[in-house]
Amino acid sequence: MPLHIQERNIRDIVIMDLYGNLDFNTAPELKVKLDSLIKFGHQKIIINLARVDFIDSTGVGSLMYALKLLDTTMGDIKIIGLSPQNQNVFSVLELDRVFSILNSETQAISSFLEDDATLH
Repeated sequence: MPLHIQERNIRDIVIMDLYGNLDFNTAPELKVKLDSLIKFGHQKIIINLARVDFIDSTGVGSLMYALKLLDTTMGDIKIIGLSPQNQNVFSVLELDRVFSILNSETQAISSFLEDDATLH
């Protein structure tokens, strides 16, 4: 199943809604998209995985790649919408210690706004 990415912005936050599978075949597309966003100065990214049916290690790798790039700019990725199956992937790989995994888009946006408030 191909990966579809819908992108939208709220303030300076980019929200990416992913649809399909995030795997060996589709992860490069996400990696290129994330790389482009970060190179254009976006530092706050929410990735909605609610409609992602399957994630493999290559898909996780594309998220890790982007997080590493953002680390140099003090940016962050927030993950929302994990299904129980995909939550299990993140837990087994202990990625719930690496990524901010939140329950909703509203919660993720608020988290970024709170981060901004503590920096000022």
